[in-house]
Amino acid sequence: MATKLHIDNWIAKAEPDFYTMFVKAWIPFNAWYFTEYNTKKDSVALKQIKETKNKIRNRIEALLKNDDNESKTFRFNLAQLHFQLESRRIMNYDSIVSFQNIVLEDYLPSPASDTDRKGNIYKAIPDKSLGYRAVIVTKGGKTLMDKTFNPYDLNSLINDNQYISLGDPKIQEKIRICYGSINPSNPINIVSKSKLKSEYILLDNDIKVQFVNNTELIAKSLIHILYTLRCLLFHGELDPTEINQGIYEYSFNILKTLIKELK
Repeated sequence: MATKLHIDNWIAKAEPDFYTMFVKAWIPFNAWYFTEYNTKKDSVALKQIKETKNKIRNRIEALLKNDDNESKTFRFNLAQLHFQLESRRIMNYDSIVSFQNIVLEDYLPSPASDTDRKGNIYKAIPDKSLGYRAVIVTKGGKTLMDKTFNPYDLNSLINDNQYISLGDPKIQEKIRICYGSINPSNPINIVSKSKLKSEYILLDNDIKVQFVNNTELIAKSLIHILYTLRCLLFHGELDPTEINQGIYEYSFNILKTLIKELK
C-alpha cells in the first residue's frame, strides 16, 4: 500500500526539471555555433551570433514581428522570462541579470547634447570607426573644444589639454557628463514605458510588458541573457531552488523554439 511519503516522492518526480531541460536544449545550440563559427570558445561564438545575421538572430526578429501562434507564444515566454528575472533579481558577479541592465559589446549609444544659460552647446558623438567626439561651441559660434578619442576613454578626456584649458569647472562638468553618456559600456534598458505605439513592441497584454521597438536590439539582448543564464547554471553559480525554476522554464521554452531553426 502506498504511503504518503511515496505519493509525495512520485509527485515531486512528476514535476519537470527545467534546469536539466534547459541544458538539453543548449547542447544542440552549442554544437551548431561551434560548427558555424569554427571555434571552441563559447564567448567568441556568442559574440558572432549577437553581432551578425544568422539563423538564430533572424528567427528571434521574425518571431517578434509575426502574428502567428508560435510568435505570440514566443513573445509570451519572453515577457514571462522578463517577469521572472525582475521577481528573482539574480546576480551575475556584481550585476543584476535583467533586460533593464544589458551590456552589449557592439552597442553604439545615441549622440548626446546639452546647453547652458550662456547658450553654449555641448555635444558628444559616438562613431565606431572614427571614435568618440566631444565638442563645445559657444553661442557666438566659437569652438572651445573639438576632440575625438578612439577607443572611448573618459580619463583621456579629463586629462586632455583642450579640456584642462577650458578652465571653467561648470563647462568641464557639462561636457564630461555629455561624454559620459555615450560610454559604450553603459548598461542599456530595452524595457519601454512609452505610450506611443510606434516606440514599443507589446510582448504580453496581460502583464503589460513592452520592449523598445528595435527587433535587432531585442534579439541581441535575449541572446546575451540566455548565455548569461547558461553560464550561471554550468558554472554552479546559481542556486537551483524550486522558485528559480521559473526563470529556466521560460528560458527553455524560448530556446526550444529557436533550436527548431537548426534542423
